[in-house]
Amino acid sequence: MSEPLVIVGNGMAAARLVDELTKVALGRYAIAVIGEERRLAYNRVLLSSVLAGETASHDIELKPAAWWRDRGVTVKYGCLATAIDVGRRELKLANEESIAFSKLVLATGSMPLRLSVPGADLAGVHTFRDSRDVDLLLTLAAQRKRVVVVGGGLLGLEAAYGLAKAGAAVTLVHLMDRLMERQLDAPAAELLKALVELKGIRILLNANTARLHGETRVNGVELTDGRRIDADAVIFAAGIRSNVTLAKEAGIPVNRGIVVDDTLQTGAPDIFALGECAEHRGICYGLVEPAYEQARVLARHLAGGAASYNGSIVATNLKVSGVSVFSAGDFTGSDGSETIVLNDARHGTYKKLVISDGRLTGAVLVGDVGDALWYLELIRNWQPIARIRNRMMFGRSLALLSEAA
Repeated sequence: MSEPLVIVGNGMAAARLVDELTKVALGRYAIAVIGEERRLAYNRVLLSSVLAGETASHDIELKPAAWWRDRGVTVKYGCLATAIDVGRRELKLANEESIAFSKLVLATGSMPLRLSVPGADLAGVHTFRDSRDVDLLLTLAAQRKRVVVVGGGLLGLEAAYGLAKAGAAVTLVHLMDRLMERQLDAPAAELLKALVELKGIRILLNANTARLHGETRVNGVELTDGRRIDADAVIFAAGIRSNVTLAKEAGIPVNRGIVVDDTLQTGAPDIFALGECAEHRGICYGLVEPAYEQARVLARHLAGGAASYNGSIVATNLKVSGVSVFSAGDFTGSDGSETIVLNDARHGTYKKLVISDGRLTGAVLVGDVGDALWYLELIRNWQPIARIRNRMMFGRSLALLSEAA
């Protein structure tokens, strides 16, 4: 008889775990997926494309309903999990239903941060995190509203681009001195800023939000330096935090995320966590690829095999506000490392490779990212690059062709 395995969360991490499980443990578990949103799992990375009108909402679904059904997976969406009874091995739902489990996986993701500033609770202040947010923002853009986006990381840039392309007048304000400071060095961020501004988005850096103005509805943003920006709506996209409430209230150990070991098990037996809600060796990744790597490990573990997650080399390979951007590894460099840089602002291209001990340890690309996956492979596999060092900047084809010759 199949063991009942319940997954809380119906996002990208959960969908990948089910996919991996059906490859290595088909029939071993009776899988139920519990999702709060009223739709099947979808690609969250493509939400800005939906906002920009480049992709239809139904086209970003990861798997059709038939895929889940054919694999015997029960999907309950529009369904909120409210509590875990660790002792009785039951998950309680908002409709007062309880689901028994032999194994429980928490894939509860993360929540958008809302700045704690005066006026943050006014009407017209939104976040950008899921498909429900996109529906609200599409309405704003259609009305040609003036929108201020707070946050110059990936989420903020994606929201700004989607809104601008859909017709809104967008100003992006960012606390730091450069965009995407966690993924880009200063020259790459400067080029990205210039390319994004060409798309009609106004960008203000070193801009700290002091308060939002309005009586019942927001009408402006005031910065700490006294500047005021008129706004019909404000979008908070200044970061995320792991959704740990369900685990914490059940007595499962949490820090910034739900603490897991190398098999992705939490501090409670037979309860696991992965994706944005999980904290492994002190790190909450907040990216898709680490969640997929965790899903592969957890599926093998649940199938009874030996599997261990040892962490991920963080990489970003996305089209940000219509601009291709890639970063991986130690792109800032450390003592003893060397860098190779190509900066062609006129053609919108920036490349930086960081080398240490005869190996590629980090890379940043803006504009031309055709060789991004090759660079990532070199970084992850710790391959010696002495024979191709002088040609690496010009891409895989030339480097390997010259090496063969």
